[in-house]
Amino acid sequence: MYPRLARLTVAAALLIGLTGCGSDDPPTEAAPSGTTAGCTEESTSGLEGVNLLPVPPAKITVLDAGTGERRPPAAAPDRTSPQTVTLETTSSVRSAGDDQTQTVQMPLDAVFHCTDSTDLEMTLGSVTSPDPALAEQLEPVAGSRAGLAIGPGLMPISLRLLPADDAGPEARLAVEQTLLQALQMSVPLPTEPIGIGARWRVERTIDSAMTITQQIDATLAAWDGNRMTVDVTVEETPVNSVFAIPGSQDSLTITRFTNTGTGQLTLDLARGLPVSGSIELGGARELVGADPAQPLLQQTGLSVAWR
Repeated sequence: MYPRLARLTVAAALLIGLTGCGSDDPPTEAAPSGTTAGCTEESTSGLEGVNLLPVPPAKITVLDAGTGERRPPAAAPDRTSPQTVTLETTSSVRSAGDDQTQTVQMPLDAVFHCTDSTDLEMTLGSVTSPDPALAEQLEPVAGSRAGLAIGPGLMPISLRLLPADDAGPEARLAVEQTLLQALQMSVPLPTEPIGIGARWRVERTIDSAMTITQQIDATLAAWDGNRMTVDVTVEETPVNSVFAIPGSQDSLTITRFTNTGTGQLTLDLARGLPVSGSIELGGARELVGADPAQPLLQQTGLSVAWR
Protein backbone atom coordinates (compact mmCIF):
# COMPACT_ATOMS: atom_id res chain seq x y z
CA MET A 1 0.00 0.00 0.00
CA TYR A 2 1.18 3.49 -0.77
CA PRO A 3 2.33 5.18 2.48
CA ARG A 4 0.44 8.39 1.70
CA LEU A 5 -2.67 6.43 0.81
CA ALA A 6 -2.57 4.79 4.22
CA ARG A 7 -2.34 8.16 5.94
CA LEU A 8 -5.26 9.58 3.99
CA THR A 9 -7.37 6.49 4.63
CA VAL A 10 -6.82 6.77 8.38
CA ALA A 11 -7.47 10.51 8.44
CA ALA A 12 -10.72 10.28 6.53
CA ALA A 13 -11.97 7.25 8.43
CA LEU A 14 -11.28 8.95 11.75
CA LEU A 15 -13.03 12.12 10.70
CA ILE A 16 -16.04 11.45 8.52
CA GLY A 17 -16.97 7.81 8.87
CA LEU A 18 -16.76 6.54 5.31
CA THR A 19 -19.00 3.51 4.91
CA GLY A 20 -16.86 1.81 2.27
CA CYS A 21 -13.91 2.32 -0.01
CA GLY A 22 -15.37 0.38 -2.92
CA SER A 23 -13.98 -2.12 -5.34
CA ASP A 24 -10.32 -2.48 -6.26
CA ASP A 25 -11.25 -3.52 -9.79
CA PRO A 26 -10.25 -0.93 -12.40
CA PRO A 27 -13.35 0.75 -13.82
CA THR A 28 -14.13 1.06 -17.49
CA GLU A 29 -14.63 4.66 -18.62
CA ALA A 30 -17.75 5.39 -20.64
CA ALA A 31 -18.52 8.74 -22.22
CA PRO A 32 -22.04 10.16 -21.75
CA SER A 33 -22.95 10.10 -25.45
CA GLY A 34 -26.63 10.78 -24.78
CA THR A 35 -26.13 14.12 -23.04
CA THR A 36 -28.12 17.07 -24.38
CA ALA A 37 -27.93 20.72 -23.32
CA GLY A 38 -29.61 20.25 -19.95
CA CYS A 39 -30.26 16.54 -19.40
CA THR A 40 -28.82 13.15 -20.31
CA GLU A 41 -30.25 9.89 -21.58
CA GLU A 42 -27.15 8.04 -20.35
CA SER A 43 -26.80 6.80 -16.77
CA THR A 44 -23.86 5.47 -14.80
CA SER A 45 -26.27 3.05 -13.12
CA GLY A 46 -25.37 -0.51 -14.03
CA LEU A 47 -22.27 0.36 -16.07
CA GLU A 48 -19.31 -2.00 -15.85
CA GLY A 49 -16.74 -0.85 -13.31
CA VAL A 50 -19.05 1.56 -11.47
CA ASN A 51 -18.27 1.83 -7.77
CA LEU A 52 -21.55 2.01 -5.79
CA LEU A 53 -21.33 3.73 -2.39
CA PRO A 54 -24.36 4.09 -0.10
CA VAL A 55 -24.97 7.38 1.70
CA PRO A 56 -26.17 7.03 5.32
CA PRO A 57 -29.95 7.56 5.32
CA ALA A 58 -31.33 10.60 7.10
CA LYS A 59 -34.40 10.92 9.28
CA ILE A 60 -36.12 14.32 8.97
CA THR A 61 -38.30 15.74 11.75
CA VAL A 62 -40.06 19.10 11.36
CA LEU A 63 -39.80 21.03 14.65
CA ASP A 64 -41.61 24.19 13.49
CA ALA A 65 -43.42 24.65 10.17
CA GLY A 66 -42.60 28.37 10.06
CA THR A 67 -44.77 31.41 9.42
CA GLY A 68 -46.57 33.05 6.51
CA GLU A 69 -47.34 31.12 3.35
CA ARG A 70 -46.44 27.46 3.73
CA ARG A 71 -45.76 25.22 0.76
CA PRO A 72 -43.97 21.94 0.18
CA PRO A 73 -40.39 22.42 -1.08
CA ALA A 74 -40.95 20.07 -4.02
CA ALA A 75 -38.10 19.43 -6.43
CA ALA A 76 -38.53 20.88 -9.92
CA PRO A 77 -35.58 19.54 -11.97
CA ASP A 78 -34.16 21.96 -14.54
CA ARG A 79 -33.51 20.11 -17.79
CA THR A 80 -32.71 23.19 -19.87
CA SER A 81 -29.14 23.78 -18.69
CA PRO A 82 -26.49 21.93 -16.63
CA GLN A 83 -25.56 22.93 -13.10
CA THR A 84 -21.96 24.02 -12.73
CA VAL A 85 -20.57 24.14 -9.20
CA THR A 86 -17.25 23.66 -7.41
CA LEU A 87 -17.05 21.54 -4.27
CA GLU A 88 -14.15 22.08 -1.88
CA THR A 89 -13.49 20.01 1.23
CA THR A 90 -10.75 20.18 3.85
CA SER A 91 -10.41 17.46 6.48
CA SER A 92 -7.83 17.34 9.24
CA VAL A 93 -6.73 15.18 12.16
CA ARG A 94 -4.04 16.73 14.37
CA SER A 95 -2.21 15.35 17.38
CA ALA A 96 1.17 15.95 19.01
CA GLY A 97 3.80 15.67 16.29
CA ASP A 98 1.30 14.69 13.56
CA ASP A 99 -0.81 16.83 11.24
CA GLN A 100 -2.89 15.07 8.57
CA THR A 101 -4.74 17.53 6.35
CA GLN A 102 -6.28 17.06 2.91
CA THR A 103 -7.90 19.73 0.72
CA VAL A 104 -9.55 18.93 -2.62
CA GLN A 105 -11.25 21.31 -5.07
CA MET A 106 -13.65 19.55 -7.44
CA PRO A 107 -15.48 21.32 -10.30
CA LEU A 108 -18.69 19.49 -11.26
CA ASP A 109 -21.14 19.66 -14.14
CA ALA A 110 -24.43 18.03 -13.11
CA VAL A 111 -27.50 17.20 -15.18
CA PHE A 112 -30.65 15.23 -14.41
CA HIS A 113 -31.58 12.20 -16.45
CA CYS A 114 -34.01 13.24 -19.17
CA THR A 115 -36.79 10.99 -17.85
CA ASP A 116 -35.69 9.95 -14.32
CA SER A 117 -35.68 12.77 -11.77
CA THR A 118 -34.05 10.52 -9.15
CA ASP A 119 -30.89 10.20 -11.28
CA LEU A 120 -28.34 13.03 -11.25
CA GLU A 121 -25.36 12.49 -13.54
CA MET A 122 -22.09 14.38 -12.96
CA THR A 123 -18.87 15.00 -14.86
CA LEU A 124 -15.75 15.99 -12.94
CA GLY A 125 -13.61 18.87 -14.17
CA SER A 126 -9.95 19.43 -13.32
CA VAL A 127 -9.77 18.26 -9.70
CA THR A 128 -6.94 19.95 -7.79
CA SER A 129 -5.29 20.13 -4.38
CA PRO A 130 -2.77 22.51 -2.77
CA ASP A 131 -0.71 19.39 -1.99
CA PRO A 132 1.60 19.08 -5.04
CA ALA A 133 1.88 15.29 -4.80
CA LEU A 134 -1.88 14.80 -4.57
CA ALA A 135 -2.50 17.41 -7.28
CA GLU A 136 -0.33 15.40 -9.67
CA GLN A 137 -2.21 12.22 -8.80
CA LEU A 138 -5.52 13.97 -9.48
CA GLU A 139 -4.69 15.16 -13.00
CA PRO A 140 -6.05 12.05 -14.79
CA VAL A 141 -9.38 12.36 -12.93
CA ALA A 142 -10.64 15.17 -15.22
CA GLY A 143 -13.59 13.95 -17.24
CA SER A 144 -14.49 11.12 -14.86
CA ARG A 145 -18.17 10.39 -14.37
CA ALA A 146 -20.31 10.03 -11.27
CA GLY A 147 -23.98 9.51 -10.54
CA LEU A 148 -26.19 10.27 -7.58
CA ALA A 149 -29.48 8.61 -6.66
CA ILE A 150 -31.75 11.24 -5.11
CA GLY A 151 -34.84 10.69 -2.96
CA PRO A 152 -37.63 13.03 -1.79
CA GLY A 153 -36.43 16.35 -0.40
CA LEU A 154 -33.25 16.17 -2.50
CA MET A 155 -31.97 13.48 -0.13
CA PRO A 156 -28.85 11.69 -1.44
CA ILE A 157 -29.28 7.93 -1.35
CA SER A 158 -26.25 6.45 -3.09
CA LEU A 159 -23.20 7.59 -5.05
CA ARG A 160 -21.86 5.97 -8.20
CA LEU A 161 -18.25 6.60 -9.25
CA LEU A 162 -16.67 5.80 -12.61
CA PRO A 163 -13.15 7.27 -12.53
CA ALA A 164 -10.89 7.39 -15.57
CA ASP A 165 -8.88 4.23 -16.26
CA ASP A 166 -5.54 5.93 -15.61
CA ALA A 167 -6.57 7.50 -12.30
CA GLY A 168 -4.41 5.95 -9.56
CA PRO A 169 -5.63 4.64 -6.18
CA GLU A 170 -4.70 7.81 -4.33
CA ALA A 171 -6.70 9.97 -6.73
CA ARG A 172 -9.70 7.64 -6.61
CA LEU A 173 -9.66 7.64 -2.82
CA ALA A 174 -9.47 11.45 -2.67
CA VAL A 175 -12.43 11.81 -5.07
CA GLU A 176 -14.46 9.28 -3.11
CA GLN A 177 -13.72 10.95 0.22
CA THR A 178 -14.50 14.43 -1.08
CA LEU A 179 -17.91 13.50 -2.46
CA LEU A 180 -18.90 11.36 0.53
CA GLN A 181 -17.80 14.04 2.99
CA ALA A 182 -20.13 16.49 1.24
CA LEU A 183 -23.06 14.07 0.93
CA GLN A 184 -22.83 13.06 4.59
CA MET A 185 -23.18 16.76 5.44
CA SER A 186 -26.15 17.33 3.10
CA VAL A 187 -29.35 18.95 4.39
CA PRO A 188 -32.41 17.24 2.89
CA LEU A 189 -35.66 19.20 2.85
CA PRO A 190 -38.97 18.26 4.47
CA THR A 191 -41.69 17.01 2.16
CA GLU A 192 -44.49 18.75 4.07
CA PRO A 193 -45.44 22.45 3.66
CA ILE A 194 -43.12 24.91 5.41
CA GLY A 195 -42.64 28.68 5.56
CA ILE A 196 -39.97 31.19 6.51
CA GLY A 197 -38.49 30.37 9.90
CA ALA A 198 -39.28 26.67 9.60
CA ARG A 199 -36.99 24.41 11.62
CA TRP A 200 -36.27 20.76 10.99
CA ARG A 201 -33.83 18.17 12.29
CA VAL A 202 -31.75 15.79 10.16
CA GLU A 203 -30.39 12.71 11.94
CA ARG A 204 -27.95 10.15 10.55
CA THR A 205 -25.95 7.25 11.96
CA ILE A 206 -22.49 7.06 10.36
CA ASP A 207 -20.32 3.97 10.74
CA SER A 208 -16.54 4.16 10.49
CA ALA A 209 -13.72 3.75 12.96
CA MET A 210 -16.42 4.70 15.41
CA THR A 211 -20.19 4.87 15.07
CA ILE A 212 -21.55 8.37 15.48
CA THR A 213 -24.97 9.99 15.53
CA GLN A 214 -25.05 13.17 13.50
CA GLN A 215 -27.72 15.80 14.24
CA ILE A 216 -28.19 18.75 11.90
CA ASP A 217 -30.68 21.43 12.93
CA ALA A 218 -31.80 23.50 9.92
CA THR A 219 -33.69 26.80 9.78
CA LEU A 220 -35.24 28.25 6.62
CA ALA A 221 -33.89 31.82 6.53
CA ALA A 222 -35.12 32.84 3.05
CA TRP A 223 -37.10 31.45 0.12
CA ASP A 224 -37.00 33.22 -3.24
CA GLY A 225 -38.46 31.31 -6.18
CA ASN A 226 -36.72 27.95 -6.24
CA ARG A 227 -33.86 29.09 -4.01
CA MET A 228 -33.87 28.43 -0.29
CA THR A 229 -31.31 29.75 2.21
CA VAL A 230 -30.87 27.37 5.12
CA ASP A 231 -28.91 28.03 8.33
CA VAL A 232 -27.55 24.92 10.02
CA THR A 233 -25.94 23.78 13.24
CA VAL A 234 -24.30 20.37 13.56
CA GLU A 235 -23.54 18.14 16.53
CA GLU A 236 -22.04 14.65 16.43
CA THR A 237 -21.84 12.18 19.30
CA PRO A 238 -20.42 8.63 19.49
CA VAL A 239 -22.92 5.80 19.92
CA ASN A 240 -20.50 3.90 22.17
CA SER A 241 -16.90 4.10 23.40
CA VAL A 242 -15.35 1.80 20.78
CA PHE A 243 -12.83 3.25 18.33
CA ALA A 244 -11.63 0.63 15.82
CA ILE A 245 -8.12 1.33 14.54
CA PRO A 246 -8.34 1.42 10.72
CA GLY A 247 -6.50 -1.48 9.09
CA SER A 248 -6.19 -3.34 12.39
CA GLN A 249 -8.18 -5.71 14.58
CA ASP A 250 -7.37 -3.56 17.61
CA SER A 251 -9.46 -0.80 19.12
CA LEU A 252 -9.14 2.13 21.50
CA THR A 253 -11.57 3.54 24.04
CA ILE A 254 -13.18 6.93 23.50
CA THR A 255 -13.04 8.76 26.81
CA ARG A 256 -13.85 12.27 25.61
CA PHE A 257 -15.44 13.51 22.39
CA THR A 258 -16.87 16.70 20.91
CA ASN A 259 -17.61 17.70 17.33
CA THR A 260 -19.85 20.62 16.41
CA GLY A 261 -20.27 23.13 13.61
CA THR A 262 -22.34 25.76 11.85
CA GLY A 263 -22.97 26.92 8.32
CA GLN A 264 -25.36 28.16 5.69
CA LEU A 265 -26.37 26.59 2.39
CA THR A 266 -28.29 27.86 -0.61
CA LEU A 267 -30.39 25.08 -2.13
CA ASP A 268 -32.17 25.28 -5.47
CA LEU A 269 -35.22 23.08 -5.98
CA ALA A 270 -34.32 22.92 -9.67
CA ARG A 271 -30.81 21.59 -8.99
CA GLY A 272 -29.50 18.36 -7.51
CA LEU A 273 -26.54 19.87 -5.62
CA PRO A 274 -26.25 22.94 -3.35
CA VAL A 275 -25.50 26.06 -5.37
CA SER A 276 -23.47 27.85 -2.69
CA GLY A 277 -22.61 27.94 1.00
CA SER A 278 -20.43 26.12 3.50
CA ILE A 279 -20.45 24.13 6.73
CA GLU A 280 -17.51 24.13 9.17
CA LEU A 281 -16.98 21.52 11.89
CA GLY A 282 -14.39 21.36 14.62
CA GLY A 283 -13.84 18.99 17.49
CA ALA A 284 -11.52 16.99 19.70
CA ARG A 285 -11.34 13.53 21.20
CA GLU A 286 -9.34 11.53 23.68
CA LEU A 287 -8.55 7.90 22.89
CA VAL A 288 -7.11 5.46 25.44
CA GLY A 289 -5.32 2.18 24.76
CA ALA A 290 -3.59 -0.31 27.02
CA ASP A 291 -1.96 2.44 29.11
CA PRO A 292 -4.56 4.92 30.45
CA ALA A 293 -1.71 7.22 31.49
CA GLN A 294 -0.84 7.83 27.81
CA PRO A 295 -4.04 8.95 26.05
CA LEU A 296 -4.05 10.04 22.42
CA LEU A 297 -5.44 13.56 22.07
CA GLN A 298 -6.64 14.60 18.60
CA GLN A 299 -8.16 17.73 17.12
CA THR A 300 -10.40 17.20 14.10
CA GLY A 301 -11.79 19.54 11.48
CA LEU A 302 -13.96 19.38 8.39
CA SER A 303 -15.12 22.09 6.02
CA VAL A 304 -17.45 21.56 3.06
CA ALA A 305 -17.96 24.48 0.68
CA TRP A 306 -19.99 24.92 -2.53
CA ARG A 307 -19.46 27.82 -4.88
